[in-house]
Amino acid sequence: MNHKYRFPVAGLLLLFTLGGCATQPGTQGSGDPYGALSDGNSSVAYSTAFPVASPEEAYRNGDAALRSGDADRALFEYLRGLQMEGRPQADPLYRVGVIHHGRGNTDLAEKAYRWALDVDSRHAGAGTAMGVLMLERRDFEQAELYLTPIAARSGAPWQADNALGVIADIRGQHEQARRHYEKALQVNPRIPRVLNNLGYSYYLVGDLDAARLQLRQAVNVNPRYELAWRNLGLVYARQGDYETAIEAVARHGDRAEAYNDIGYISMLEGRFDQAMGFFEEAMRLSPAYYATAGENVESLNQLMRRNVSPATN
Repeated sequence: MNHKYRFPVAGLLLLFTLGGCATQPGTQGSGDPYGALSDGNSSVAYSTAFPVASPEEAYRNGDAALRSGDADRALFEYLRGLQMEGRPQADPLYRVGVIHHGRGNTDLAEKAYRWALDVDSRHAGAGTAMGVLMLERRDFEQAELYLTPIAARSGAPWQADNALGVIADIRGQHEQARRHYEKALQVNPRIPRVLNNLGYSYYLVGDLDAARLQLRQAVNVNPRYELAWRNLGLVYARQGDYETAIEAVARHGDRAEAYNDIGYISMLEGRFDQAMGFFEEAMRLSPAYYATAGENVESLNQLMRRNVSPATN
């Protein structure tokens, strides 16, 4: 088990630079400058869609499709609205980027966000999204360049301060991180992701009561938030409430994994007898954990031998 930061941060594609001018990111001479932002699927699927009278109608259709969970239709509508415009528009470009970002198409997402920012350099949504994209790539300095000016504005989106909080926690600047999370919660005090991050930030500095309070709020808002339940389990394990810890970690996951994870925490805390019991239970519950839990048992045996060996001069 890797007990590093439990935040949605992962290395993705390499950063690239867009070519061309702000009004045409696609191939030079292309009849459709927005074709570079299509994944091809939506254009084919909705090629026979009824025509719309204006870009605004297309954008309304896109918004309705996105609310209903039809991202393909939304992408089609935003792009055809843009095709009807006399010039690029930042907001639909940003929404196109959000769709691609959610699908993991980060190259297309970045292209859309950058184009939106070329049109409107102060677009808070596109700037925040670019900062989050840089954070996901662990390019923290670039992320801060996008996020810090936006977070300083009145009415900044909560995602900007949340992302800056994650960066601060990764750097070990936990007090600064909590200030960002608390500022994000001023926008909406019931955002599970921010409550989870604030709770985990308290966990990192050993304030387990405060961590438990914030994580309980996160799962109360969203009872299906697996990450918050897992982090809450870590807190209970650190406090010695192993039964509750197991139930929290296993609530939406694998019970054998929960025993292995709590065993690992117990081992780090020096509670070797409890740790051994958890590892053995993990192996009993699932053959898949024989290797992982077995490795942890061997590490535990080495620690126990080290702790009981007589001192040498």
